[in-house]
Amino acid sequence: MSAVPATPPPPPPPPAAPPAAPAALTCPACGAVAPAGTKFCPSCGAALAPAAPPAASAGASAPVDIRQTVEADRGVLKRLQLMVPGFRGYRQMEDLRAADSLLRTQVAGLLDRVLSSLQDTRQTMSRTNQYAGLTDLATVLSDLQVLSGRIRHAEQGYSGISANVRFQQTRLDQLYEYDYGFVQAADELATFAPSVQDAASRGDLEALRTSIQTLRTKVQVLQNAFTQRIRAVEGIMVQ
Repeated sequence: MSAVPATPPPPPPPPAAPPAAPAALTCPACGAVAPAGTKFCPSCGAALAPAAPPAASAGASAPVDIRQTVEADRGVLKRLQLMVPGFRGYRQMEDLRAADSLLRTQVAGLLDRVLSSLQDTRQTMSRTNQYAGLTDLATVLSDLQVLSGRIRHAEQGYSGISANVRFQQTRLDQLYEYDYGFVQAADELATFAPSVQDAASRGDLEALRTSIQTLRTKVQVLQNAFTQRIRAVEGIMVQ
């Protein structure tokens, strides 16, 4: 009886294609290119829209994150009020300076806490002989100190808001957009700052260098966002 030839094994499946890299973002205000995932333009501080997700294949239902839907449906003023407790917005015939001062004071306080944390990080770096990043960190600390003072004391020579100024509603909505961008940029900076302390604690010099540079960029974004906010206030007033 002749032997039955063995069936050859099936060929291995082709390797899966690597995932496509997320597309860079282009600022609608100044045209600068920012890395994917950036929420604010590093050049001018304008808000950046996230890249559109790839279209789902026919017959497939893409998952929906209801949190994103709620966030998109919620008004800018409401989101701002959630981030800055006690902030009611700018209302005609009321003390507009008080609302502005509340917003800036809370952001300045947040930056002060970041400064305190980074000063602890500097001590950790000195104690563990991580001298290479101290100069860069000192620059970030200096920029933050100046920015915190500028935000907190902006009323000195700051003619943007006074109690007898009226706002057109459409332009007032624009101001809330700038306020939200300003506050969110501060929140993103504060959220990222612990990564510097973490890298210093682990003695990871490469991660430390990268995190300090990223933090410096976030400080610049906040500086630009605050400058844009001042210009927005000065540009929307009506008598």
